[in-house]
Amino acid sequence: MYRYGIAPLLLATLVSAVSALNTPAAMVTPTFSSQDLYTLFIGGIIYLNLFAVFLAQILKRGGHVTNRPPIVRGLAILIGITAVAIGSVFIVFTAMVLLAELGGVTLFSWTEDFFAYFLSDIIPVYTGAPEFSMTAGLLITAAAGFVAFLLGSVLLVRNTGDVSFAKVAMPTASGSVVQNKADRPDEPLNPTLSFRVENRRTQEPAPDVKLMLRQREGMRFHTKFTDFNGEVTFTNVEGYGSEYYAYVEGDENRTVYRVIRI
Repeated sequence: MYRYGIAPLLLATLVSAVSALNTPAAMVTPTFSSQDLYTLFIGGIIYLNLFAVFLAQILKRGGHVTNRPPIVRGLAILIGITAVAIGSVFIVFTAMVLLAELGGVTLFSWTEDFFAYFLSDIIPVYTGAPEFSMTAGLLITAAAGFVAFLLGSVLLVRNTGDVSFAKVAMPTASGSVVQNKADRPDEPLNPTLSFRVENRRTQEPAPDVKLMLRQREGMRFHTKFTDFNGEVTFTNVEGYGSEYYAYVEGDENRTVYRVIRI
């Protein structure tokens, strides 16, 4: 069947669905039992909690990918947008079916009939799979929507946007942050800045890596390779130390290497 392409199959599905909706005998209006309602309620609670946790982790970790070819990045963004769109459609469609069935919203009654027809006729005929109940179909559709939305979010977060150096301050020896104050009463002008680079996983010094010292709001930058102790020193840096952000080349988010000011 697949050798003839998916377009004729989709067209046949839509035509059959429209015909079914226009035929009173084909319209099926399932009624949820108490067990079905309980299953949907528990499934909805679990889905929403998992969705919130995973989405929060995705946004928190970020993990912008660098050094990726523009065509690959563009393709990843396109796939991410498509996945988010598909996931949103699945989630919204599931909500519309529930509103039609449980809330009696007549505006969405067509979604209920179409979904019942799709589960009872389309899936068994074209896939050979057993007929799903309305409850199982709704849970599967909602799960597919959430998964597609989360996968699309991962692709978009990792492949869009640039590192905002203006929001990152200079790490100090104690690990605290020196904010970019206007007066800078305690900061020397044109300082000497020394850093130690460590591997985050092993916490060992990282020798012979290229450290970038880049101005957060400007065009100035300096580069040097670390010595065998993972240390590097920049002398006579123009401006103030808090104006710069240090990172290993290719690791702007410092997810692989830890950069410590000494």
